[in-house]
Amino acid sequence: MTSRASSLVSFLSGRMSEVPVPPESFLAGSLFQMILRGDVKLPLDRVEEVALVLGVDARQLFRLAARQFYDEEAICLFERMFGASMTNEEQKWLHEIRSAAEGHVSEPNATARRLVRALAKPQASA
Repeated sequence: MTSRASSLVSFLSGRMSEVPVPPESFLAGSLFQMILRGDVKLPLDRVEEVALVLGVDARQLFRLAARQFYDEEAICLFERMFGASMTNEEQKWLHEIRSAAEGHVSEPNATARRLVRALAKPQASA
């Protein structure tokens, strides 16, 4: 097993011990068991399904899975060409901004920046 595969296997194994796996999911099958042993690579088209079942960020898992096929230089090239990667949470923020704007989104002014910073700060629980 290569170091690239071992980081994916470690990540998946850690999450598998914390999450109940539905018996009908891809994760309960023999192919996924071979992935966990490092015998085969996680197919990139299965990343979203695996991320959903394990409750992990799909982009982070995709990056780990892509490292099985490509070196770090190629992955960085993909990220530059396709734009900055965002977490699921960041995508939700962007979606809210776009839906609130109902059209062209202009550059944030000082008030908008302060408001976003105030909203993004973790709230202290009462």
